[in-house]
Parts: sequence; C-alpha cells; structure tokens
Amino acid sequence: MELKYIFYFVVGGFVVSVVTYLAGNAKGLLAAFFANLPVITFITFLTIYSEGGEKAVVDYAKGLIVMLFPWLGYIFSVIFLTMRIGLIPSLVLGLITYLVFSYLIITMKKGLS
Repeated sequence: MELKYIFYFVVGGFVVSVVTYLAGNAKGLLAAFFANLPVITFITFLTIYSEGGEKAVVDYAKGLIVMLFPWLGYIFSVIFLTMRIGLIPSLVLGLITYLVFSYLIITMKKGLS
C-alpha cells in the first residue's frame, strides 16, 4: 500500500475526531468550521493534480460546485426533520434526497453533453 493513502486516512480520521469532540462538547459552530475546513479538499486537489494535471483539478472543482446543491438538500433534511422524526430517519431521508438530486443532476448533465 502506498504511504500517501495512509496519510489521507490519518488526516481524514483526525478531522472526524476533532469535529466529533467539539460537537459532543456543545461547540457546534466550531465543529462545523473544522468539518468544512478545506484540508481534505486541499489534499485532494494536490493529489488529483499529481495524477491528472490542471484540467482534472478544474473539472473536479466544478463538480464540487454542482454537487453542493444535493448536499444542501441533505443538510436541510437533517436540520428540519431531526426534531420531528429523529436523527436516524432524518439522516436516511437526507441521504435519499442527496442521491435523488445527484442522480437528476448527473442525468441532466449527460443529456446536455
């Protein structure tokens, strides 16, 4: 196994651990800050660049912008449904929302190409 994958795993695990610790101690905004800190995206951009060059990085970044909308659907599902139906059902419905919106976007993008 290449060393870089171990590094990615450690960085990802560190971010998840920090976010979980902060959120578990009633520091939701600070936890959200660390969760959205672009460390993983930064590393991903560097690795994509090393494997595929600048065009691959730009294509990936554009994809991130497009997939932001399904992700927002997921987050809003969790925000609005957790207190009404519980965490697990709201996560499942949020994930379904994400998958449906993602499928529609990908299908529409293929149709336009």
